[in-house]
Amino acid sequence: MSGDPSAAVLTDVCVVGAGPAGLAFARSCVGMGIEVLVLESGLDVPDEAAQSLRSSAVDSPYYTPDALAAGRARQLGGTATIWSHVTRPDDPERVYARVLPAEAVDFEHRRWQPTSGWPIGIDDLAPYYDRVARSWVGGPVDNRASTWSRAGRQPLPLRDGPLTTLVAQYGARDVLTGRYRDEILASRNVSVRLDSTVVELESDRSGSVIRRARVQGGDGSTYVVEAGVFVMAGGAVENVQTLLHSDATRPGAAGNRHDNVGRYVADHPEFLLGTIRPADPDLVNQIGLYDLHYVEDRMVSGLLTFDQDFKRERHLLNMAAVLLPQPAGFGSPAERAIRSLRPLASGTLPSQALTHLRSVVTHPGDSVSVLHNQLVKRWARGGDYKDGYVWHRGGWSRPEIDRSRLPVLEVHVAAEQSPERGNRLELTGERDRLGRRRVRLRLGWSQEDRDNVLRSAAVFGSEIEGSGLGTFHRWVQYTGATRPMSYGVHHPMGGTRMHADPRLGVVDENCKVHGVSNLYVAGSSVFTTGLGYANPTLTLLALSVRLADHVAAQQGRPSPVDAQV
Repeated sequence: MSGDPSAAVLTDVCVVGAGPAGLAFARSCVGMGIEVLVLESGLDVPDEAAQSLRSSAVDSPYYTPDALAAGRARQLGGTATIWSHVTRPDDPERVYARVLPAEAVDFEHRRWQPTSGWPIGIDDLAPYYDRVARSWVGGPVDNRASTWSRAGRQPLPLRDGPLTTLVAQYGARDVLTGRYRDEILASRNVSVRLDSTVVELESDRSGSVIRRARVQGGDGSTYVVEAGVFVMAGGAVENVQTLLHSDATRPGAAGNRHDNVGRYVADHPEFLLGTIRPADPDLVNQIGLYDLHYVEDRMVSGLLTFDQDFKRERHLLNMAAVLLPQPAGFGSPAERAIRSLRPLASGTLPSQALTHLRSVVTHPGDSVSVLHNQLVKRWARGGDYKDGYVWHRGGWSRPEIDRSRLPVLEVHVAAEQSPERGNRLELTGERDRLGRRRVRLRLGWSQEDRDNVLRSAAVFGSEIEGSGLGTFHRWVQYTGATRPMSYGVHHPMGGTRMHADPRLGVVDENCKVHGVSNLYVAGSSVFTTGLGYANPTLTLLALSVRLADHVAAQQGRPSPVDAQV
């Protein structure tokens, strides 16, 4: 061990990471009477040296090779600092994340999915969901369409069936990166050290107790932190990377006897499921509920999903869709053909080239529209142009948008992945500037999961057409131009999954690592499953607050403020 153990920093609780999970945990400890030290690898502003530690690889046909690094940020505030949801022109400086609770079905064991089933349920998290939501968005969790509907912002008039509308609220980034941070920095019992990367957790000889964390600064200096409790809150990727570098949690050690650290990783793949061509051209003017918009001071948007009982009965994985009006030609056979012909630009003759050319020629109107839209979007840096919008910024329901030029509804979905042991984060032979081995993500999409998406698409189309809303054209397939492809792993989950049985998980129902008495994990890496379609932030914050309550009780220090966070 480098560094001088006699110069160790002493604390009651050491929290590794100051992203959303670490900030929520630390803020819950303010005023508890226990000393808490938060170690953050980055600075309070973007720093190239810290960001270089994100470097990693992805081995997957559905993600670009740099997709893992693209979805993370190493600095105070963590990945919250690169959230992207905004609305314009209402509030151009505030950035948001979608606030969605998981559904009861997401926690349940499914007989047809052997690795599913959390050791806790929706009732265990419900009070923590509300605690977090009241602090973050200013009110309780409420995703009923009736609460948020207004004139011109109505849900789709669906027939009585399994397809239903829910509404997501949005939480502002600066609540976490500003107010939470400031309350922590102003407290007497919680301190933060920046530019401090934990490179290894050191244990006693048995490996059942963590004694100290070895920390390295950006300038090469080292020191150690000794604590009674260690909480890993570095994010789903960094938690795994640090644990695999530590003796107590390497494969076969006390905290990883069954080689589960890094396994059962999932994401929420996002892709174009298909398009709706409305029977009524005025439909887009009525359904602004699905746009990112404000209802008084709350930012919300609608989404479509299936009823929970229907998902149980049909053995369907969870999935949710947002609706995005698009120009003529979007998602048409002509666009499919044009995408398939792109290899011609590099001198490669794609398969079925004549068929694709024939489709372009026989659909001249759509072909011209598609090429025009692509040129305009390229000129306007990704679609930010007068008569359009960037989907994650919303705004298509604003009065100044000419929606008559947006006759097609894109159905953009986020899908659940089954927990698969082979989907994993692993260490590579390549090392970063601190000497740590970098990580590689192996993330497949099982045939069962792909078939599940296609079954869901069929039901979705049947409900849309059966409600008389228009025609649904499925886009997604798993080869060629319509294969889902993501440039970022935005919702990494799993890797230190929660399970009562150490043969199937890494942490127990209280987020404590099996076999290690004083090591806990906070964040989305503890998710047992991919949490349906819900963005992970609300759930990881709720779990972090719940963990803080547990650690406080173990320390004999109940929370002084019941509504904290």
